[in-house]
Amino acid sequence: MKVWLVSADGQLGQSLIAYCKQNSSLLSARFELQSTSKSDVDICCSDAVSRYMAMFKPDIIVNAAAYTNVEQAETDIELCREVNLVGTSNLANTASHHNIPLIHLSTDYVFDGNSISPYLETDDTQPLNTYGKTKLQSEERINKILKQYLIIRTSWLISQYGNNFAKTVLRLSKQHSQLTMISDQQGCPTFADDLSATIFKLLIAIDAGQADWGTFHYCGNAAMTWFELTQQILDEALLQKKISSKPEVVAISSEAFAVQANIKALRPKYSVLECQKIKEVWGITAPEWTCSLKRLVENL
Repeated sequence: MKVWLVSADGQLGQSLIAYCKQNSSLLSARFELQSTSKSDVDICCSDAVSRYMAMFKPDIIVNAAAYTNVEQAETDIELCREVNLVGTSNLANTASHHNIPLIHLSTDYVFDGNSISPYLETDDTQPLNTYGKTKLQSEERINKILKQYLIIRTSWLISQYGNNFAKTVLRLSKQHSQLTMISDQQGCPTFADDLSATIFKLLIAIDAGQADWGTFHYCGNAAMTWFELTQQILDEALLQKKISSKPEVVAISSEAFAVQANIKALRPKYSVLECQKIKEVWGITAPEWTCSLKRLVENL
């Protein structure tokens, strides 16, 4: 199976490439992975997408590209829309034209956070910010264009790659004796290596003939706040001697932090995802979070 991975230089893209190399004995005979970044193929240009499709002729597309700067998206609205909606639409259109499936990564931020129980795939979506709105629009566009697709909503992605919360916490812990973290937003942190393993499990199943298309949730199996996640990262980093001392972590509300940091983009207070469907249909479950956290910190 020839796989076109879009956004090789992103956090998930780098994790997918590393996972493929680490498991080459299992995957190399089954998959030919061709990864591209924006400098290779600008997915916002339909002609560029068409030219690449004609050259590589993939059997499936994995779209890990996204404009993910939630705060900056409130001012870079058009750029956010170009990447998240126009780029995705171009990939969906070419997948439809060539009759191949698309795996697309989406987000918990399509929800408004007013739920009191984990979100199902069928729950109403009411995104609060530009990022979430464009990601939802891309989902709707895929659903309209394609029959063969998997939309994987995930949340709070962290890894040793790119810019993300875990790396920021570790860096700040070495510079400050006190950190202030939001304590009233709850979600499920997801280790990118675990998500990469999930995507390859899906690819293996698709290659074997499984075709249960649609929208699925996948994230880490522990719900927590940013304040709690910070504590856990620092405790594990101290245990692994990544840091010599642990700074004090002070809790702050979303509203107070927004004023203090001049934050304009609203975030859902509760965006925990229910992942039972992907377990029942594809046989996929997330590893225990404590194991993922340990592996994450080892790599930081």
